[in-house]
Amino acid sequence: MCSISIQTILEGKTFPQAGAELYDLLVQKIDEPKIVLDMTGVAILPSMFLNMSIGKFIDNYGVDVLKAKISFHKISVSQANRIKDYVQKYTA
Repeated sequence: MCSISIQTILEGKTFPQAGAELYDLLVQKIDEPKIVLDMTGVAILPSMFLNMSIGKFIDNYGVDVLKAKISFHKISVSQANRIKDYVQKYTA
């Protein structure tokens, strides 16, 4: 299992830059049984960030791999709903 701090990725970067960095980390860790995204301290998840990370991951690996590989830690209900809505709209 691998844990990635989203707050650390976001620090000092634009949302697209941070999203691209998260995508690169996800690709590097794709062979791990599970990738945990730690949402501690994360206030917002803008589309610019999600498009460059989760959206690109779905494009290249599919939504089933996303659901099988990636889980979240310390995620708020609003963040969970935001990601769920994003994935549904992105794959529609």
